[in-house]
Amino acid sequence: MKISIKLSTKKSYETNDGFPIVVYISHNYKDRLWRTGYYSKIKQWNNKLARPNSKHPQYYQLLDFLLTLNKRIGEVLLIYNERQMPFPEIKEWIFNVNKDSFYDSAMAIFDKGYRGTDWSAMRRFNKFYPYSTFNNVSNKIVVDFRNALLKQGNKPSGVDSYIRSLKALWNKLSDKPNPFKGIVTEIPETIKTVATEEDLVKLTQVDLPNSDGFSGFCHYRNYWLLMFYLGGIDPEVLAKLRYDRHLVANRIIFNRDKGRSKTLCNNILPEEALEVLEIYKDSSFPFFVPIYKANNYKTFSGNFSRRMRDLSRKLQLSVELRPKSARYTFIDRAQQLLIDERITAQIVGHKRRTTTSIYTNDFPFKLQDDAHLRIISV
Repeated sequence: MKISIKLSTKKSYETNDGFPIVVYISHNYKDRLWRTGYYSKIKQWNNKLARPNSKHPQYYQLLDFLLTLNKRIGEVLLIYNERQMPFPEIKEWIFNVNKDSFYDSAMAIFDKGYRGTDWSAMRRFNKFYPYSTFNNVSNKIVVDFRNALLKQGNKPSGVDSYIRSLKALWNKLSDKPNPFKGIVTEIPETIKTVATEEDLVKLTQVDLPNSDGFSGFCHYRNYWLLMFYLGGIDPEVLAKLRYDRHLVANRIIFNRDKGRSKTLCNNILPEEALEVLEIYKDSSFPFFVPIYKANNYKTFSGNFSRRMRDLSRKLQLSVELRPKSARYTFIDRAQQLLIDERITAQIVGHKRRTTTSIYTNDFPFKLQDDAHLRIISV
């Protein structure tokens, strides 16, 4: 018996997402072809390795799925050495999701393409404890997981966010006692690195050589300023912004999608941002900036942070800026200008959880936009 995973490239099977990824089984001159529910375009698929390449939009999710699928195929082949299995039993064995698996149950509820904190937390926990079920996860395992993340150098605030995400996922999926409950991560107070007005002037006025590609001091400076001009957006938001999806009538509309927050942001596109965007506008791709060219976003993010620190020292700024500093600076300037924090929250995409906010509508765009332009004016 032979079982393999492959891309079925029959022309009649092709969809907008590509061709179906299937499990192909052949035995005793009979064969079966079972669809997995996933699709891939030919250029996104590695036939030799029977897996997607990094260009696939569901790359990580699909890798996890295929890893599980291959494990079950291996189990079927072992069992088949001892006894005959009919095709229906083989199919059920291969495609059955362990309903008691914490990981499988959590990954099944995420929307297609979702890459928020819940998804990241679940993947990290599964890497630490790959056979988690609703019966075998204990408080001690969670504590060990937390300590392992801290030992690896992860920020306490990020570790705390992961634990809270996993606790919420468990509550959503199971009625059993929650092992993540009561696990606290101490978060030391830190000073946020914010740029002064003098720092901003230096950043905007310095003449930096325009390097090829998408990296270099000039590009990282431009990305940082764009994040500041567009309302203190996160680097991962800037990386995904597109003219065809997020620009509507001179406004940038997107979901911040940070953690469990699905906050919708609807911000003005200031002239300052337009000037920077003109540098990168290219009809051959729809993205605001060419960050999408980075093969590995984690590597890009690390380079972005390192080069911004280098540039800060080069320009003798008051602090060593990081990508996240654009957001901190936007919020800090709003506070210095005594702008209503509810308006600031509306711009930067913070969920307002006060009792008053339940009974009030969003501020009118005119008030929001006036505040936005005041904050970025240097």
